[in-house]
Amino acid sequence: MIDINDFWRPFEVQINSFDDLVANIERVMEKAVRRNIQFAWRGQVDAGWALHSSLYRRGALTRTNVVDEATQQVEETKILAELHRWGLHAPSGAGRLSILRQLAMLQHYGAPTRLIDITFNAWIGAWFAVEQKWSNAQEIHGGSDARLFAIDITNRLINEHADRRAWEDDLSRPWRSGRPDAVPDREWTTSVFAWKPSNLDARISAQNGAFLFGGAPATLLPEGGRFQFPKGRAAADGHWRIDEGREACCLALRPHVFDPVRGGVADGALYTFRIAAAAKPDIRSRLEKMFGYMHRTIYPDYTGFASFGTPWLKSV
Repeated sequence: MIDINDFWRPFEVQINSFDDLVANIERVMEKAVRRNIQFAWRGQVDAGWALHSSLYRRGALTRTNVVDEATQQVEETKILAELHRWGLHAPSGAGRLSILRQLAMLQHYGAPTRLIDITFNAWIGAWFAVEQKWSNAQEIHGGSDARLFAIDITNRLINEHADRRAWEDDLSRPWRSGRPDAVPDREWTTSVFAWKPSNLDARISAQNGAFLFGGAPATLLPEGGRFQFPKGRAAADGHWRIDEGREACCLALRPHVFDPVRGGVADGALYTFRIAAAAKPDIRSRLEKMFGYMHRTIYPDYTGFASFGTPWLKSV
């Protein structure tokens, strides 16, 4: 087992205040405008957490080991088959949902899927990093540093890709092993895709939300090279074994150091920012006062209320 902090530490930028946050988001946006890059953002309340989908995380916990793509597809197949048995793949009045919309609905209600929530709004991503969470009327993660990711999805958004736009309406998984026109295994396990749903629900709109997805990382690239997770900034620092890398990141995303001046990686960058625990309350307060971000505006539905509307009441 690796220490997740060791995986991200060589590449992270430290944020100790709201001013630091503003400065770094502005630098990312300057790079985005200058180089015509589309960034998506993800915030996590604990910097020691892996970048994992719920399906990957729960699969690893259940099997007590690192999950590969074959195992992940087995679990995904069982979940979707069970969804069909419940008759939830074709809600009344909506007709049969495409496979991505089935997964999105499962994600919304907390079932395990390979989708990872992201947002196109940097400030909402920051809010997710510093949001308050409770368990049995006690605040949790308040004393932990948080993490904010900026992910280059410029060439990854299926909505903007002629060959992948149809995935949004596909009734079976384009990546399912054994499907005649499936994404080739080497491409699927070394690529990352993003999807911006249209008119799915009020929460997606409120969060300016989207999803990342792809196969569990593997080593061999389609053209014969190797995908590897770097251990540090220099080539001499070496690489993590692929199973070690999966412990920290369940997608084929290579972390890079964010440098606003130098050109850096050509495309596909993953940048990470560590937000000090002491800075979280002030950042949260300012985001609420500036943008109105709070649980009732970010989670504007009954599921959100059930999760965050009565934090003072014990549940056990």
